[in-house]
Amino acid sequence: MTTVSVVIPVKDDPRVFACVESVLAASPPGAAVEVVVVDNGSEEAFTALLAASLPAGVQLQREPVPGVYRARNLGVAATSGETVFFTDADCLVRPGWIAAGLAMLASGCDIVQGRSGSASPGTVSRLLQRRYEAHLQRLKPGDSTETDTRNLAVRRVLLDALPFNEDFRRVGDTEFGLVAESRGSRVGYAPEMRVDHEHDRDLQVFVAKQVCHGWGAQRLMREHPEVRWHGGHLQLVSSLSDRIARLPGSRALAWSCERSALGGAWLLQRCAGRLPATAAFAWLTALDKLAALAGHVAYRPGAPEPSPSGILRRRLARD
Repeated sequence: MTTVSVVIPVKDDPRVFACVESVLAASPPGAAVEVVVVDNGSEEAFTALLAASLPAGVQLQREPVPGVYRARNLGVAATSGETVFFTDADCLVRPGWIAAGLAMLASGCDIVQGRSGSASPGTVSRLLQRRYEAHLQRLKPGDSTETDTRNLAVRRVLLDALPFNEDFRRVGDTEFGLVAESRGSRVGYAPEMRVDHEHDRDLQVFVAKQVCHGWGAQRLMREHPEVRWHGGHLQLVSSLSDRIARLPGSRALAWSCERSALGGAWLLQRCAGRLPATAAFAWLTALDKLAALAGHVAYRPGAPEPSPSGILRRRLARD
């Protein structure tokens, strides 16, 4: 019998209960599935709710120190499965999720990247989903791509040898996949391994996260020059950003790109429903790239990693 573990980190997010139920419903015949929920620094009231309300048999672990990769590593340490699946509290897994991941692993992959749909309605969610899917359009089943723990399956032996880097706030899952590939592991895309994700409704939050992703990507490429991104263009972006960062006024440029992207997101939020879909998507794509560029140029070795809350100057529940 195949043994499978599912790790779900959560912080003060009641959507985790529906996520857990969807995982249990997706358990295939012939597989023993254990579910591990990792409470990552929730408020006391929500911690108590988790302890009282999770279904019988679901394991609850606690990691009080904030850090989603730290939480995932703790979750992995508590599992016993030969394969570990990852998803997030704001996701619902679809029927066949585990079976599709196991099938791709059986084909010779060590890491399987699934496809994420949208669980939220509205113009903004449709735009964000289209932006997320842009890089998947050209992929065929089994193709390699960057990894995202929103929807990922990994052989346990690989996680034991290469845990997630807890020093990253973001892109630690991307680092994991690229470093694993550089060491000979195989990543395969499984479009039938599906989850539905609830997107942020605020485009400024999306932009702030993209600034952080750009910063993290620049750090990743500086610390791991041996890895190769599948898109290819990020090597050029990293090189150019490194040169720009040495110039006088580069910090002001990064700040200007960040603020322009946030202002554009505020305006698009209010205009998107009245624009042709193609125009709104082109606008969002430009904001995405401008925000990421701001993060790339802002990166300085040894500097603290930025957070969406810090960029937006307001506290977000999930940072």
